Amino acid sequence: MASNPHQPRRSRRAPAGSGSPAARRPGRAALLIIAGVVVSAVLAAINGLQLASLQRATGGLAMPDTLLTGYDSDYITRVQSRMTDELYERYGASHYLWDVLFPVVFAATVMLLISTITRGRKIRWFLLPVPVVYVVVDITENLLLEAVFAAESLGPGAVAAASTFTILKFVLFAAAVAAGLAALLTRPKNAAPPKR
Repeated sequence: MASNPHQPRRSRRAPAGSGSPAARRPGRAALLIIAGVVVSAVLAAINGLQLASLQRATGGLAMPDTLLTGYDSDYITRVQSRMTDELYERYGASHYLWDVLFPVVFAATVMLLISTITRGRKIRWFLLPVPVVYVVVDITENLLLEAVFAAESLGPGAVAAASTFTILKFVLFAAAVAAGLAALLTRPKNAAPPKR
């Protein structure tokens, strides 16, 4: 059938603001990454303030999970001697709430960053496990410390295990940050800067 020359042709141009899902994905991922960074910072600040208030309440003794170099049974005993039921509840809230939400959100943000930037490259599979191991170690450390403080008598092995996980937590946190930076620094340059 011959087309009517007077019939207006439909424009094939896509409406403004539309695009393929692949084109929209980087922008959406960037927003999620920014939101994850902001939420992680807020959660870290809340947990830091909570632990700082516990330190003041115990006469300046830092909570064990804030010690970069770990701790021993004597230090745990000193902290326990200054803890009250109210302080134990606040410490537990830190372990089961803020110090769970922060590593989960932080690790998810780093994983999204790595997945977005290193899509289709082998380095992705070397970087992605780092934040995963970090969040597992951080949450395990919380559970170990709760078990140590709940025990009727301190076992050197349990304290040593908790201390080891505390040190590993800080090491893996730094490694997760480094993995995110490595993804950023090794991202391919798709386009050269415009010439003036």
